[in-house]
Amino acid sequence: MMKHSYSPGGRVAVWLYGIAIGLALFSGFGQMPLYNRYYLTSVPGLGWSGNFIALSELHYFAAALMLGLLAWRLALDVRDTDTAWSWGPRSWWGWSLLAVIALTGAAKALRNAGIFLPPVWLMILDFAHLGSAMAFMFSGLVSLFRPRPNPYLRGKLA
Repeated sequence: MMKHSYSPGGRVAVWLYGIAIGLALFSGFGQMPLYNRYYLTSVPGLGWSGNFIALSELHYFAAALMLGLLAWRLALDVRDTDTAWSWGPRSWWGWSLLAVIALTGAAKALRNAGIFLPPVWLMILDFAHLGSAMAFMFSGLVSLFRPRPNPYLRGKLA
């Protein structure tokens, strides 16, 4: 049995989830004027990263891909609760952060569509979205280096 073979999506789902997370983080940080400030746009091939509209559309695409994958995972998880997933959040902490990211992101998208929000609410949404995204990013980095349980021993230890 391979490392990721106990996920119904296999390696394709793992790669799509990683690509969605990477694109969301790259485009999310790019919407702040970081890339122009630190001359990332001067790197050959990355000049487009200074375009706010292109990064905004890339962020929406990454969010849609990630939400689609997580909805598919939740639908399969409801049917079979014993499935051990090789991608996505594995604890209530990860799911809570993703819920905060999705809710604040949806509110920010409504704001971009023209719905008025008071400046204080917009500032709270920005900090909640950015803070939860950074917490999700650092939690993901920690989980990459944490030892994984052996799939052969699952359910056999007391």
